Amino acid sequence: MASASSTAEARERYELKQRAVKYYDQNGVPKKMEEVLNSMFYDNPNDVYGHLANYFAEFAKTPLISQVSARHGFDSKGQTTIQADMYCTLRNNKKLAATVLNSSTNSSLPENTKPEEREEEDKSREASVEAAIALLNGDINNRLQGVDPALQSDVDNILTKLYEELKAEEEERLAKEAAELAASGGDRATPVKEEDTASTSGKKGGKSSAKKGKSAPVVVIPDEPKEKLLPGAGSLCVASRAACTAAATVRDVPLYQHIAALRFGEIPKDMRIPIPMVTIIQSGRSAPGKLNCVKEFMVVPKPGMPISESLRYCQKIYSYVTKNFVNKSGMAAQYGNDIGALCPSYDKPEQGLDILQDAITSLELTPGEDFFIALNLAGKEIFDYDPSIPAKSDFPGQGMHKEKGKYEVMGGQQKVPEDMVEFWAELLGRYPSVIAIIDPLRKQEKEHWMRLCERISDQCYVMGNHTYPRPAKLLEEELTEEFKTSGIILKMDQLNTVTDVLDCAKKMEDAENQIVLTTCYGETTDTFLADMAVGMNARFFKIGAPVRGERIALFNRLIQIESQLKLEGKLAYHGENVFPHIAPPPIPEPEEGEEAQEEEKKDDKTKKK
Repeated sequence: MASASSTAEARERYELKQRAVKYYDQNGVPKKMEEVLNSMFYDNPNDVYGHLANYFAEFAKTPLISQVSARHGFDSKGQTTIQADMYCTLRNNKKLAATVLNSSTNSSLPENTKPEEREEEDKSREASVEAAIALLNGDINNRLQGVDPALQSDVDNILTKLYEELKAEEEERLAKEAAELAASGGDRATPVKEEDTASTSGKKGGKSSAKKGKSAPVVVIPDEPKEKLLPGAGSLCVASRAACTAAATVRDVPLYQHIAALRFGEIPKDMRIPIPMVTIIQSGRSAPGKLNCVKEFMVVPKPGMPISESLRYCQKIYSYVTKNFVNKSGMAAQYGNDIGALCPSYDKPEQGLDILQDAITSLELTPGEDFFIALNLAGKEIFDYDPSIPAKSDFPGQGMHKEKGKYEVMGGQQKVPEDMVEFWAELLGRYPSVIAIIDPLRKQEKEHWMRLCERISDQCYVMGNHTYPRPAKLLEEELTEEFKTSGIILKMDQLNTVTDVLDCAKKMEDAENQIVLTTCYGETTDTFLADMAVGMNARFFKIGAPVRGERIALFNRLIQIESQLKLEGKLAYHGENVFPHIAPPPIPEPEEGEEAQEEEKKDDKTKKK
């Protein structure tokens, strides 16, 4: 019996050894062990086991997403927002690869909206945050498990497809409710479409706003219908950013290098730090004073100035302006708004331009050479669709008469689009230090936009922000000669994925547009955007005021990246500002038949006279 038992044990050991040999051979372990041991003897590394770990790490399986976990966080305004973690399976271990703290959603209400009127939107935003967290912990977590985070386009396609499915389900639900309501004889038999609302509300659909017997009618072209987003739409941006960050982490490369590889297909030999656009003063309808037509006064250092040096100058300019306001208006004038900008009481744009030029000069710098000025004009926000809304007045409770279809440049002063062209062309002609303006008019005034570009595009960038749809929509549109810009503002929020923003940047660069990456209101201390601005080779980074922790974190990250690139010999700078000339499209020549008809019309008019 003992002999039989020992024979069985020997057979089991032999079979076990054979399985082990087969297992190791299939995975190439003996061969790799022999190679690394032979080479390591000659390499003579200080850390033997570290050398072995690095060698075998090259043969490890691709890290895959194992879990997405989301929870509540808080932004710089104390509002709830989304905080998410992404875990990856890395060398058989579950590792935290990324943490994202999202900026809160921008408000769709005007900045001068009364607090009580914001309550409903605050509730909607809270509900959207809750929905986003549920999506991240549920469907997004399930669909991204087992996906390689480095395959950014695959991740973003999964996220976009999920949103489209949810949107289709919501539309089906609303259609079903409408059908049931119609069947029951309810009052709301047919749901009102966004397009119908946009074209009828306030009679904006191209109809005259003047009564009979009045002067020539003003035709108001309505804005394009605003895209209605599902609650939780912000989860797409969060998950996309998390995957991008996780891929850089598991690959052990800086985030900006990983983003550069996504944008250009490989890591460029040289990388550039974006030129900061730093907000010093904020005006517009929400600020005191009569000035409406400039929302932000920004300073921009010259190309080639190191980021560490330029940010020091920006801080000194901010301090100079703050001191000037305090001397004139008292200590309360030193306090800023949500983006840290100062909000003085201005009545005309020259006041902001003059004080910025004085601040630059006080540093022994030359405005227009060492430092420049950029203006966010936010034309859409000062366009009046409804004359019943009172204009700014110096007397509380008293509004001024306004006319529909005009831009309220200053309190009590409205201008039609044609006058706006002259207004901006004349002002910028007196201030050559201004090298960029954002949204001088609405996109609906295409003809006047192009006339303005023809007048000023040789001296400054004409940039579009709200004049363009979100990146995914813009990628589907064809750029035409009827509406052109020389710069575009891009942001990472809501449905915007990393892939959409990078693809949109390429499309607009091909159309001779400079890329501006911007932060959002309700910022956090997350520094992802600093890496993205460097990685995507954005020329400008619109970053708010040079104060408060959430923006200083971005400034510090840019300084850190600049130092790293300098040590590696990869640091380069953007070239001098070059302004492409933008002219209206040529008027097509009439065909022969059309020319004859025009001549007949002229003859008829002559005979009648």
